[in-house]
Formats: sequence, C-alpha cells, structure tokens
Amino acid sequence: MSNATIRNIFAAVLTAIFSVTLFDAIYHISDMINPGVSHIYNLLGTQIAPNMVTVVIFDFRAYDTLGESIILLTAGLVVLLIFGRGLLGDKR
Repeated sequence: MSNATIRNIFAAVLTAIFSVTLFDAIYHISDMINPGVSHIYNLLGTQIAPNMVTVVIFDFRAYDTLGESIILLTAGLVVLLIFGRGLLGDKR
C-alpha cells in the first residue's frame, strides 16, 4: 500500500469522525443515547464524593479532559497531514 493510499484512508476516517461529531453537536443525537457514565456518577456519586458539587465537578472534568485529548490528537493529525512527507500530487 502506498503512502498516498494510507493518507487518503486516514483522511477519510478523520473526516467521518469529524462529520459525526459535528452532526451530533447540531442535532444532539447523544441526548438519545443512554449516558452510562452519568448514571454511574448519579448512583455511586454520593458514596464516592462527599457532596453533589464534587460529583458534578468530577463529571465535567472527565468530559473536559476527553475534549482536550481529542483537540490535541486532532491538532497533531492535522500537522502530520499538512507537513507530511512530500507534496500532494507528487508522483515518484
């Protein structure tokens, strides 16, 4: 498999992930999905943390950390795609 093929597959996968994320942000599809992590916090939160404020902060910090990880991963992948080996359309 050539580098161009791998790069095209990689770009297609990233585009699909971005499209699903954008579609979810616009139409709130995730509200229809059972939020498992939130249920765990609601059931066990008072036993894990001393009060509900701490439970809410833990919940938002998990989503914040996930968002930061996705942003860093996306930034790294974009840099690799932009400054990758060779030029786009460079035939060797």
